[in-house]
Amino acid sequence: MKIGLPTTLFQENSFEEALKNVLKLKPDCVEIVFDLPHFLPEKEYEEVNIKKIKNIISQDNVECSVHSSFYEFNLGSVYPVRRKAALIQTKKCLKFASLIEAKVVTVHPGYCPFPHVKKLFEDAKKRFIEDLKECLKFALDEGILLALENIQSKYFFFYKLDDGLSFIREMDGLGLTLDIGHAYISACELGLKKPENHIARIVERKLRNHIFHVHLHDNFGVKDNHLAPGDGKINFKPIVEALKKIGYDKQIIVEVWNPQKPVSFGLKGLKMTKKLFNFPC
Repeated sequence: MKIGLPTTLFQENSFEEALKNVLKLKPDCVEIVFDLPHFLPEKEYEEVNIKKIKNIISQDNVECSVHSSFYEFNLGSVYPVRRKAALIQTKKCLKFASLIEAKVVTVHPGYCPFPHVKKLFEDAKKRFIEDLKECLKFALDEGILLALENIQSKYFFFYKLDDGLSFIREMDGLGLTLDIGHAYISACELGLKKPENHIARIVERKLRNHIFHVHLHDNFGVKDNHLAPGDGKINFKPIVEALKKIGYDKQIIVEVWNPQKPVSFGLKGLKMTKKLFNFPC
């Protein structure tokens, strides 16, 4: 198991500076977020020195993962132009991941802002599944693991944690990125008692062989705050124990964000997460 940080911790730096600054904090792994503010549409990976990135990563002997673009993209969008753009962008990300020899790529699920309009929602979900299948084939051809992340809004097709099973069953080779902070908000919104125990049960009983990646951050069950563990309300203990029971041994990205205090926030996130897993600090 490796514990690391995302490049978006340093949002005001250039990408290379952000990557170097993250690595100065001594994580075991790093997640490159292939999106704003570091990857602008007119630049992207064609103008990024792939060899230089690989050298920076290899010098610190860290594993690497990639988070696909998500800010203005919606796989399966009702608008053909936007749908096509999202598909092209996701493939660009997968190609980038392949070039830098990343372990896994996380992709967000598609969404429809009218979950109560059944036909509209279901049609959008079908389009999303079509696009995700195409992305999965592309990823497997590139030798990349693709993992679908759970999101804390009902607009998204992977909202409840056990919804991930339907995608896994339909797409051989697809994995999941377990976002603990998102799962906690969703469980709280559903009115579940002891949401952490609920998450732990699903991880242990249903998702045992399907978690390819983990995002860890804290919140108060309402807003996606991306706090360091201990700064919110989440009791991580049962979830950590569940991950240990299923033998999870891959990357855990501590998704903490604070543009004003990136170094102290990053260090605290790493320290508190290592304590949760009884790692030496």
